[in-house]
Amino acid sequence: MILAQNLNKSFGERLILSDVSFRIDDKEKVGIVGKNGAGKSTLLKLIVGSLEPDGGSISGTRQEDFGYAEQIPTFSARTLLDELLISDGAQEFQAKKILYGLGFNDDDLIKNPNEFSGGESAKIALGKALIVEPRILILDEPTNHLDIYSIDFLENFVKNYNGTVIAVTHDRHFLQHCVDKIIDIDHHRATVYVGNYEKFARLKSERLEHQLKEYEKQQEAIAREEEYIRRNKAGVNAKQARGRQKKLDRLERIEKPPAQETPTINLLDASDTANKVLIIEGLNFKNIIRDFSIEILKGEKVGLIGKNGVGKSTLLKLIVGELKADDGTIKIGNRVKVGFLSQGHEDLDQDSTPIDELINTFGLTIERARSELARLELYADLVTKPIGSLSGGEKTRVALAKLILTGANFLLLDEPTNHLDLPAREAIENALLNFEGTVLIVTHDRYLLDKVTDRVIELEPAVKNKLPPVKKSAGTSPTLDEFTPPKSKKISKPLSQEAVERLEAQIAMAEMELKLIEHEINSEVDPQTLSRLAVDHNAKLDEIDQLYKRWEESV
Repeated sequence: MILAQNLNKSFGERLILSDVSFRIDDKEKVGIVGKNGAGKSTLLKLIVGSLEPDGGSISGTRQEDFGYAEQIPTFSARTLLDELLISDGAQEFQAKKILYGLGFNDDDLIKNPNEFSGGESAKIALGKALIVEPRILILDEPTNHLDIYSIDFLENFVKNYNGTVIAVTHDRHFLQHCVDKIIDIDHHRATVYVGNYEKFARLKSERLEHQLKEYEKQQEAIAREEEYIRRNKAGVNAKQARGRQKKLDRLERIEKPPAQETPTINLLDASDTANKVLIIEGLNFKNIIRDFSIEILKGEKVGLIGKNGVGKSTLLKLIVGELKADDGTIKIGNRVKVGFLSQGHEDLDQDSTPIDELINTFGLTIERARSELARLELYADLVTKPIGSLSGGEKTRVALAKLILTGANFLLLDEPTNHLDLPAREAIENALLNFEGTVLIVTHDRYLLDKVTDRVIELEPAVKNKLPPVKKSAGTSPTLDEFTPPKSKKISKPLSQEAVERLEAQIAMAEMELKLIEHEINSEVDPQTLSRLAVDHNAKLDEIDQLYKRWEESV
């Protein structure tokens, strides 16, 4: 058990956390949420002991209890596999299982871990935290830099983890399916909610509404008492007035709940277009995209998923003409105006300020530019800083402000919720739901995909992309199971029942173990070992078949 009592933390004059208290029981799965800059990562550092509180205490932990996925990791081993085996008690079978699950292959296992990209380095750090199987697993934005398949693996791992998990995250799908308690950091305070993301959102809204009503009711009572005291502080009722004043002085005041500032994203009314907004036929680009074809119709909201590096961002750049295809055709329909939000924000002048960016692009007045940026919670000195000095989330907000002002009726969005906190993600979701135009979204945000898209296309590497694209019915999520072998069934409809979710997690884990056996068969030369692996392979196939039968009976 972890017990935090009356924690306080400031950096200089800046208050971060005030009187924070909570309890985390053994084997609980806990999410920590809050707006960017609220103090979530600071709270993690207090929990693991890398920061000392200015006041209060944390008890119930030892340093050896923790496994922590570092945001900026360092590596010392000669190979990726050896990097995971550095940890005491790490076994090669488990190391390979985790690395395969995070999307690494056999060739990657023998590479130097320092040769990988920043996103891949984050996955290695996550693997190092997972393999030691600590009593308390600490994850700081664990789904950042992961593709949709690695996130699926991580979720299954966390659901089956036999220990405590504490995760700072803005990933609503992770919060919905992997945690049973949420600690909300809001205006320096912490409130604990039991349940998943949707229950947290409902309970927080109800709590703030109730607190505001109680505050207003008390303020009305205080005003009546103060009026009585003012009228009667002299005269025949002066004694009663003094008594009421003493009672008023002792009154415990209800705090006014903090205003819940949320970004306002209102996409302009979409003008009418041809019925076929986008037609792509036989598109090829280098060795990244092969023979890709698709049609997108007016008003459709389409999700595009695939592994990192498969060419999703490249496809969007081909559509807007930033890249030129080797062959194939891309046709934009009549009266279609394309708006593009790039993941790297290449269209932003890094030396310009947000104010100047809007003024120079759209000819706005300073007042109008400030107003448009304020809708996305970009205020005061932020709007006069160079864009290059802003955080990733702040740059995304500037890019969104520009996109809104274009009045486009066909939006191409590349990871629009990256680096954004929960209120901003919800604002984008609501804006897209109300948008009458057409949308193509590249994202690993499965909650956004489920809420907004009509269908989902999976972009596959170096093979002909399949048509028709994956259909998504209302209320279901896209098919995301990486670990299904080529001829196995896939789970295409995740259900909310706890027992069925556990069964799906068991299926994913069994299929991942099957994948590991197949890797070993491909690299093994000893006949006796191959015979044993063949037996294991058949047994695992039987196990998966039985699990699927149980799953089919459950739905």
